[in-house]
Amino acid sequence: MPPYVSPLNPHNHNTTKSKQTMQNSPRIQAHTFIRWMNNKLVKAQKPLVRSLVRDLQTAAPLIALVEVCREKELPFKYHEECETEQQKEENWKNFLGFLVEERVVDQEFTETSNEEIMGGNVKLILGLVWMLIQKYHIQAEDAKRAMLDWIQAVIPESNIKNFTTDWNNGRALSALVETCLPGSIPDWNLLDENNAVENITSAMQTAEEELSIPALLAPDDMANPEVDELSIMTYVSCFNTQLFNNLLFWLRAKVPHRSIENLTLDWNNGVNLAYLVEALAPGSWENMDDVSPDTAEENVKTGLKIAYDALGVFPRIKVEDFMNHEITELNMATYMWQFRNSKITSGYAESTAQRCIASGLGLTRGTLGEPSKFTVHAGNAGVGELHVKISNPGSEPIVPLIEDLGLGEYSVTYVPNQFIDLIISVTWAEQHVPGSPFKAVVLGPPDATRCVLSGEGIHIARPGWPAEFLVNAQTAGVGHLTANIQGANSNPNVEIEEYAEGKFRGTYIAKESGDHDLFVYWCNEPVPGSPFLVHVEESLPPSAMIKTTGGRMLQIDTVHRAGESIELDVDTQEAGDGQLAAVAIGPKGDAVPVEIIANRNRTFTLKLLTSRGGRYLVNVYFNGSHIPNSPFKVRVCNPEAIWAEGPGLMDSFVGDQGDFQVFTRDAGHGTLSVRVNGPKDKFRVDMWKGAERTVNCRYNPEVAGKYTINIKWEDEHIKGSPFTIQVRKRPDNGSDIVAR
Repeated sequence: MPPYVSPLNPHNHNTTKSKQTMQNSPRIQAHTFIRWMNNKLVKAQKPLVRSLVRDLQTAAPLIALVEVCREKELPFKYHEECETEQQKEENWKNFLGFLVEERVVDQEFTETSNEEIMGGNVKLILGLVWMLIQKYHIQAEDAKRAMLDWIQAVIPESNIKNFTTDWNNGRALSALVETCLPGSIPDWNLLDENNAVENITSAMQTAEEELSIPALLAPDDMANPEVDELSIMTYVSCFNTQLFNNLLFWLRAKVPHRSIENLTLDWNNGVNLAYLVEALAPGSWENMDDVSPDTAEENVKTGLKIAYDALGVFPRIKVEDFMNHEITELNMATYMWQFRNSKITSGYAESTAQRCIASGLGLTRGTLGEPSKFTVHAGNAGVGELHVKISNPGSEPIVPLIEDLGLGEYSVTYVPNQFIDLIISVTWAEQHVPGSPFKAVVLGPPDATRCVLSGEGIHIARPGWPAEFLVNAQTAGVGHLTANIQGANSNPNVEIEEYAEGKFRGTYIAKESGDHDLFVYWCNEPVPGSPFLVHVEESLPPSAMIKTTGGRMLQIDTVHRAGESIELDVDTQEAGDGQLAAVAIGPKGDAVPVEIIANRNRTFTLKLLTSRGGRYLVNVYFNGSHIPNSPFKVRVCNPEAIWAEGPGLMDSFVGDQGDFQVFTRDAGHGTLSVRVNGPKDKFRVDMWKGAERTVNCRYNPEVAGKYTINIKWEDEHIKGSPFTIQVRKRPDNGSDIVAR
């Protein structure tokens, strides 16, 4: 992802600058639109836009942009590089003619605005780009009304009425991020309104790191009451795809026996609507046997009425629009999201199956011809039977091996036999467990052509500044990623980090200006587009002269303890006059204050006080720009946040399995160690991962006596450790009473 050099700039926020913001509205809008365009163009490896006036004179970037949005070429050839004025005119004539046919602009616009756009009229250029955003990104003629209806449905508790002041304090944006990624900002409604820029910075950074949604405008611009509403709408609309996917996931869980692949065509005949209404309000649809694709209009009419009567879902969509094959995702999703907020819920939500937890890599991916595994924990799900169905479209279902491990724990193993996605249905007592059915991608041999790259680091960089790029290799088979970059006189080191399963982040620091070649390989084979031509532009802002001279924050291999103060010494003498600012992003995506202590000779000490385990990102700015190596990554562990429970930590009898669980969810970075000492010294302890960073442990006491169980995180005992228990011989009468 692009580093936060320009947009995330949490300093000098002052609401009294509203007049200045109004004057700079075209600048902010241009900045937002350019970043939106480049986010689309970079995915298709198209040239990026640096200037609305200079780079759009040929119309070529806009034509490429529309092709990327439509996912198909336009019905005319165009000049990607224009050498003459005639070629520019041909591009604009064909492009504007196409937009007239698409009803993006009218004929009058093409007749009166063509020459002015080519001449660099910024106002007309911004207007045209906004019309493209409405048509091909938001997909609505009245984007403001459509987006307002949509956001009101998605985060109703935020009471959004506009795309200006309602977004200033960061709560609405944080609520939106939390809806996309539950658990990322759970306390969004408790955020301090006075920390608006910090709230927005944290939410934007979480959105970019976890959801790959780029920050299109600066936090201090978003926090200003006079913020440009088109910029806010454009940025907020970037969350739509993730929200659509979340909605689809929820709908599939409610009607798992139906094949739902989209929010448009799969709903036109009203059949899925009927099953959804019946699932959420059982018995409300009297004659489900009469529902068929042949009775589409009747299905939709009845479904809209019952949904309103039984669930309070307002029929904000007309029958003819519901049945229209050209209905947009946004229109349908705005209606469908109401079901998530409906008052009546189905038996699914109350079923014991909802207490099951399925986890493991085998639920999301497998390797052709090799065993794939996942586990199901049903210890709290009551009486029931586990069923796993693995369907392979076009062939016979795969029969899984289900092993009962005891205490409600099950191990499931299957072997993919074709290079095709699998649908895994996991049910308990004939009801789907949370997340079921799952979709697993079957990986074959390493295939570099399936890698997808993004980020500014594959196109531009600045000397002495970190540049980043992302590689998604989740469908590229099992393999490893390598990269190197070559300049005229230097070959900077490229660091590769796997930040999620099958997703990598590459970071390098170019030492000189000029063109560089970036080579990226998957299992020693070049990925598409490699080598990439990276333009390294000479730029040494004052922030580049900042030096970090000491402090434990620079100890990147150290795992710190929660509650400790972690320092960083900063020297600004060579940077001249300016303002030093810092803000940290905590493990939960919340803003964590950083204390700045002024020392002598323009030197400072920054102090970060950690309260929980996890990764902290410390952003340090000088005059609004990152200093070298910012953001600083700080790893923190918190052994006190770990606890253990289970029968294996209590007195028992010889022959009983010693099962217990260790919960490490909020412990942050660290290593878990478990040792059991008994009458015969050390015992073997079997350990395997469960859901949500839970570790399952098992040992088998073979003789009576005293046992000591040591559980440590980063070599420190957790709460209650060491545990001391007595294992006794079972009484002859077979009683299960444990004497204590």
